[in-house]
This record gives sequence, C-alpha cells and structure tokens, in this order.
Amino acid sequence: MFTAIAVVNTLSMVTAGRRGEFALLRLVGAQSAQVLRMPAWEAIALLPAALVCAAVLVPLSIAGTGSAVPALAGGPLAALAAGAPLVAVATTTLVGRLAMRSAAVTPGGLARAVS
Repeated sequence: MFTAIAVVNTLSMVTAGRRGEFALLRLVGAQSAQVLRMPAWEAIALLPAALVCAAVLVPLSIAGTGSAVPALAGGPLAALAAGAPLVAVATTTLVGRLAMRSAAVTPGGLARAVS
C-alpha cells in the first residue's frame, strides 16, 4: 500500500509539473483529449520497462534462490501486474485533467481560455 501511495504521489507531482507543457500544446492547437492521451500512453509505456527489469531480476533470482518464480503467490502477483498500470494511467489522467483546468498562457503573458 505504501508503494502505491508513493507511485501516485510521484506521478502526481511529475504530471502537475508539466502544466506549462500542456498549456503550450493547447496553444499550438492540440485538443484537450490529445494532451491527456499523451501522459496516459507514457504511463502504459512503463510495461516494457517492467520487462527490462524482469530480464535483469530473473537471472538474479535464479542465482540467489535457484528459482525464477517470484516469492509472491499467483493472486497477489496478478493483482500487482494489473493494478500498477491502472494506477499509473488513472493518476496521470486525473492530474493532467486538473492541470489543464487553468487557462493556457500566451507568449505575451496574457491568459487565454483554450477549449
């Protein structure tokens, strides 16, 4: 549970920190849905990163324990595998939506509502 809170907190800070990037994308013509899809796809891209980690951790597990099977039972492992991308996409989408609620700023500094 602590790890999930840490992941949500980290993704929230990172996504909220991209408010200027989101405003710039909206000013150059991107629709709100397009801007929101970008961090969601980036969160989904964590899945290949997990495969890279597995490529390192499986040989390490074999060397240390003699087994490539993780110590977690099937149920918790499946819940973790399904829950991590869900938490990542939900967090980036929600925080991205909140970050885009503010008006985009033009280069001259005047606020302008962009829909």
